[in-house]
Amino acid sequence: MVSIGRDYSLLPYVIDGFRWVEGEKGKVIYFNIVPSEEFKEFRRKLAEKLLEVVPETKPYDRKGDFLFHSTLVYKLSNEEFERVWPYVCGKKLLLQKPQPRDTEFEDYTMRHFYLPMNALRATFLNNQAKIICEYDFLQKRLLTRMEALNMRQWQETLRLFRIKKRIESCKPDCNQKPPYLIGDLHLDHANIIHYCARPFSSSNVEEMNNVLVNNWNSTVGDNMIYFLGDLSFGRGARSADYWLRKLKGRIHFIRGNHEAGVRNSREYEVLEYEGYKFLLVHDPDNLPIDWSQWVIHGHKHNNDMKNYPFINGDRKTINVSAELVNYRPVGLDFLVSLNLGSIKRMDMIDSIPERIS
Repeated sequence: MVSIGRDYSLLPYVIDGFRWVEGEKGKVIYFNIVPSEEFKEFRRKLAEKLLEVVPETKPYDRKGDFLFHSTLVYKLSNEEFERVWPYVCGKKLLLQKPQPRDTEFEDYTMRHFYLPMNALRATFLNNQAKIICEYDFLQKRLLTRMEALNMRQWQETLRLFRIKKRIESCKPDCNQKPPYLIGDLHLDHANIIHYCARPFSSSNVEEMNNVLVNNWNSTVGDNMIYFLGDLSFGRGARSADYWLRKLKGRIHFIRGNHEAGVRNSREYEVLEYEGYKFLLVHDPDNLPIDWSQWVIHGHKHNNDMKNYPFINGDRKTINVSAELVNYRPVGLDFLVSLNLGSIKRMDMIDSIPERIS
């Protein structure tokens, strides 16, 4: 395992919706995993090595067309499947009782499940599905069961991941020039770490706060920045005014749906730059004026990336929620340099753009 794993630092993949398959003991509902070429190569090499030593194997262990998936529920009878599948697909059942709306949770529910991710560890389980050990691609070593379950070890893995992805402890990109844009920092909001799969430990929200504030200040300096709403949130969160005193730059504050009364804030702004016209607003589903040009927005986080990735050329939207711009303000000059008119889709700020053919 170590000899194979040391050749990899990250294994990218995409969770793309739910699917089901007929299993040996009933129907299985699973998250559909679309692996990168690196992920497929790693799985093939590891399977070949393990097949040399394991005493028994399943038929699918030797298949070349391996089903990459993450099981949600299994061993379902036909009757159980008919009840569960519509719910998983987001359809309301005829006999379903109305439920009270949990505002915070509902705001971050994925309507169309599409999420680019990275595998950071490979886990070995015994016949009782308990962890034997894990190989950590960032730490480049095999972790014992106790180490694999240790929160401090996991925090170290996440720290190394943030450095690898240039989220933390890196100099600002010299190509990113002012004015800058970012939205949805959600400082002090521990639950956002779960809701949006942020690479931080929810037990240490101050770590997230520090990284986001440092990224802002080291990038922006004394320059102009447009903030597109939702600076802080959650039970016990400190006010927007508190955090604004810690953030550098000439800040143009566009109100989000979780804040009110922020001094000198606005509902929207129109910005003309290098021949483009941009409407800057928090929620792209509720535009305050008639608009047919590009919209730069927040609010969506990474919860509806089918419709609102970093760049959607069909909709003419640019999503600068923190999760999609690596938690660091992005320069408007950089956005224009991407040749926006030729982009069909771009998932994240560090993704390869899909161009219009």
